Amino acid sequence: MSLVTVQLFAESLCPDCINYAQTSLAPAMSALSPIISLEVYPYGNAEETLNADGSYSFDCQHGDNECIANLYEACAIEHFTKTDNINVPQWYPFFECMESSDNNLNRYGPYNTSVAIGCSEDAGLDWETISSCAEGSEGNELMHSIALATPNHTYVPWVVINGETVPDSGSGYPSGNLTDLVCEAYGGEFKGC
Repeated sequence: MSLVTVQLFAESLCPDCINYAQTSLAPAMSALSPIISLEVYPYGNAEETLNADGSYSFDCQHGDNECIANLYEACAIEHFTKTDNINVPQWYPFFECMESSDNNLNRYGPYNTSVAIGCSEDAGLDWETISSCAEGSEGNELMHSIALATPNHTYVPWVVINGETVPDSGSGYPSGNLTDLVCEAYGGEFKGC
């Protein structure tokens, strides 16, 4: 059996995305990580504008702090790709921490970098690698590539399993339980299914 590709198109400060990451993605990863190939695209409903110098500016649905948190998540995903012995990407604990921190919900004041720093420390990731990526042209180019990879969608979180979009539940949210959907897509015997 081959791995089930789960693509999550989300944005860091979106309440529905945070809820999905905590209540659907985290349990699926806990039970089924050996059979999941996880891809996360932290962009969601952001919009980009090409600047005169060739770089991009981003406008995020939940404000500038969401753009910053998206960028930190994208840089962690880009730089920490190894998986452990149960197929959990090295970046995943950082992402899970960012998505579960109440402090990360600050949409208005200055971005609380201590959240991202703490999450990188908890996940064992080098903060300097993440921040250097986020603060330079690499991060800007990375966000542009994620913008291009984000499909047309009508809501976030937008979930795609093995190339097929998970249907809308009728309320602008993916239908079904992600663990069950992964098991169904896997189509074989696995302890967590």
